[in-house]
Amino acid sequence: MTTIKTNTYLHSRWVVLGALAFMMCVSMALPIYGGSVLGTYMTAELHWERSTLGLLIAANMAANGLCAPLVAALTTKIGVRWCLIIGCIFMAAASIALATWVTEPWQAAVTFGAIGVAATFASIIPCQTAVAAWFGHRRPFALSLLYAAMGIGGFIFVWLMTWAIQGSTIGYRMGCWVFFGFSAIGLVVTLLLVRNKPDADQFDAWELADSQRLAARPFAPPPAPLNLDGGLRKVLCSPALWAIYFSMFATTCGSAFVIAHAQAHLRDIGHSPVLAAATISIISAAMVVGNFGIGSVAQRFGPRRAFFGALVLFGVGLFTLIYATGSVGLYGYAILYGLGFGAAQVGPMVLLSGYWGVQVFPMLTALGLLIQTAGAAVSPIAAGVYFDSYGRYQPVILVIVIMTVVAMVLLRVIGPPKASGVQGWGLSSAPERMGHSSKPNA
Repeated sequence: MTTIKTNTYLHSRWVVLGALAFMMCVSMALPIYGGSVLGTYMTAELHWERSTLGLLIAANMAANGLCAPLVAALTTKIGVRWCLIIGCIFMAAASIALATWVTEPWQAAVTFGAIGVAATFASIIPCQTAVAAWFGHRRPFALSLLYAAMGIGGFIFVWLMTWAIQGSTIGYRMGCWVFFGFSAIGLVVTLLLVRNKPDADQFDAWELADSQRLAARPFAPPPAPLNLDGGLRKVLCSPALWAIYFSMFATTCGSAFVIAHAQAHLRDIGHSPVLAAATISIISAAMVVGNFGIGSVAQRFGPRRAFFGALVLFGVGLFTLIYATGSVGLYGYAILYGLGFGAAQVGPMVLLSGYWGVQVFPMLTALGLLIQTAGAAVSPIAAGVYFDSYGRYQPVILVIVIMTVVAMVLLRVIGPPKASGVQGWGLSSAPERMGHSSKPNA
């Protein structure tokens, strides 16, 4: 009977994963990369000051981070599918307002904030929760595919938005309608393909087949989620959790610095503007490789070791940036940093879901996003203030590298959480993971 179920439903979880990856592109890659293009064209066409462009991005990021706890609670209460539907509706409404109503900077800021809310409802928290519910042994690989798809979507949306706006007679408003079109497609994809969780017997059949397949290979067993009676409150007392959160804060500080100041730093140490800008493309490509790579590495050596390796690459890449005066340093920094950051996007999520299970995963992700939002806000501002005072970035980069090393030490010293009564990762039944009945959930 197990063989029949495995063969019958073999592709179902991959179809769901594909739909979730598409939703990550629509709700994360489109607002981030496409939104950057849209905001630039909008401020230019409406003759707004450059400070308005920063206000739009800040409104989007602030709304995204502050809305995360609410979305986490709703993901557990109403399910992944409804959260994605709400996100698509929010984005469609914001897109229409942006194309037809917005004429003043404050209106644009409100609308970009609404897009940030839509992105929170339809992106990381619900999509990762669904992946955790549908995948057990293959969860690291599935999460890596989810993030890699978002990186690829970023490449596509930059060019698509640019082509759509430049080739239209209505200017930036065509970009708004691109947002609306993809939110409508996302709604259809969600309704047709996304489900909150698989049937319990179906899930167990997949896990049995995966465990048998992996048993023949020299792969390390995945961590076992802890069955904690205290729920979220008890999880929040775990030193391992805060070690993971600190690592997320450190990597976010590094990524925010790179986005805001790395090109300026490379120009300061002698590189041309063209070469400095080219590193962003190299980083983006390396990030996709890192997204993919950590899945197979985590499957073979364990997710904690894989994440430790990602932090090593991330830290070495940033340290190389300090002395990236030649071509080797320039490209070495971009490749190492991109690989490390791409893998570090996936690693913490694999650990959070693997150590504590799916039930508290949405709220743990939301808290992590809040911590990352703080890092994204503090790092570029502090770096800019320091540069204005002392005329260099090197000490700031070194501080972030030291934070990364501290995160590595904490992960190794503290280790996995410990508790009695553990269960195999992904081998508990689907209803126990999401708190619903064993019937397939629409």
